[in-house]
Amino acid sequence: MKDIRPAIRTYLLGDAIVSGLVGGERVHHMRVPQGQVEPSVVYNKISELGDYSMDGDTHLGHIRMQLDSWAQNADAAAELANAVHDRLSGAVGLMDTVNVRGVFLESGREDYDEVTQMFRSSRDYMIWYDAS
Repeated sequence: MKDIRPAIRTYLLGDAIVSGLVGGERVHHMRVPQGQVEPSVVYNKISELGDYSMDGDTHLGHIRMQLDSWAQNADAAAELANAVHDRLSGAVGLMDTVNVRGVFLESGREDYDEVTQMFRSSRDYMIWYDAS
């Protein structure tokens, strides 16, 4: 099964708006590095499902990917989350080496983290892709 996580990072950084907002590099897996306060995106695989037909495995991957946009104010977090959404929502085709069949917004939420004193705009996307 292909690992889509690196392809998501590459795809996001391939967008001029997203890349500009995160300084060309601040797209992280699982967490923001300690002490980093610049706008950043964090992606996490929340769940993963197989897809089967009566003939067996269809070789389609189906994951829920959470993308959190972090910033020092709510407006900047929302701006980054909207740029990520514009890049991902409805995407089909090749992402790096992964053939994506479709990306769909599932849900979203916002919050504030007292410890880091940063705002987060979080959205979950369902992603179907060729996992073979």
